[in-house]
Amino acid sequence: MNFFDKIADKMFRKQWHVGLARIDVSELISNSQYNPDYKWLPIKTPNRFFADPFIFRTPEGNINVIYEDFSVDDHYGKISLATVDEQFRPVFTKEMLDTSSHLSYPNVFLENNKTFIIPESSKSGHVTCYEYDFESKSLINAKNIIQNLPLLDSTILIYNNKYWLFATKRGESSNSKLYIYYADQMAGPYIPHAANPVKDSLNGSRPAGNFIKVGEKIYRPSQNCAEYYGKSITINKITLLNEKEFAEEPVMEIVPPHKSGFNYGIHTINVMDDVIVIDALKRIFMPMEQIKIFCKKILKIKKTTNILIGFLMMLLC
Repeated sequence: MNFFDKIADKMFRKQWHVGLARIDVSELISNSQYNPDYKWLPIKTPNRFFADPFIFRTPEGNINVIYEDFSVDDHYGKISLATVDEQFRPVFTKEMLDTSSHLSYPNVFLENNKTFIIPESSKSGHVTCYEYDFESKSLINAKNIIQNLPLLDSTILIYNNKYWLFATKRGESSNSKLYIYYADQMAGPYIPHAANPVKDSLNGSRPAGNFIKVGEKIYRPSQNCAEYYGKSITINKITLLNEKEFAEEPVMEIVPPHKSGFNYGIHTINVMDDVIVIDALKRIFMPMEQIKIFCKKILKIKKTTNILIGFLMMLLC
């Protein structure tokens, strides 16, 4: 985007939605066909959005969707869950986790008949893993598996008897530099890959969902942020992975569903059996509301600055 496009873009409220559909993932990968009809989780207000969806089944076989639940009023994300029926209609919803700090990307990892959730919590500086308790429908047994490292969108793969954690880091290169850490068990300790950052590109680095396995091949969804954040998803095939080397090659691009209203962006995709879940972005023209939000931010910064100046003056006096 040029300067004027960026200014015009600020007049729109960005709203991510979560959509589900039926699809054969092997056909999706092999034929690069991508045009399912999505059912969207309902959102009643433009001041809220749902993003970064992951899916897992209940013991009864129902589908749980766990996702980032962002409120413009709170200005940070929480983790929420929706159980849906066979037509993807919500039959149960619950706010799962609120730390009063931003949470997103609740990566789902299954092991030993247990379901683990690893939300992105880079503002805390740690990677925290929770176990999902099906009886209470809550997250329990929180454990920091990586400390003092602000990782974004941590995604775990078991390969060659090791746990490989892929992520980017909070900061200027959050969308471009890919890092890998590995361990002998999920809880760590994790060792940095010898080639970190293993990739540096706005297209194809930042994780966009769980690894997809088709036969013996492993595919890694990644974000394409070359033109703007969340433009599309690049699916990469991993061709080499060990403690010293990493290589992958792009095989297809997944674009937003253009025949829906959510056609401006897409940055997460997950599959389970014949179910696919994505998030997709629409823009809502709300110039006055966007200006109000901008003014609130300025006033907050000004208030914080005045407090800091007052504190320094007190120290000097």
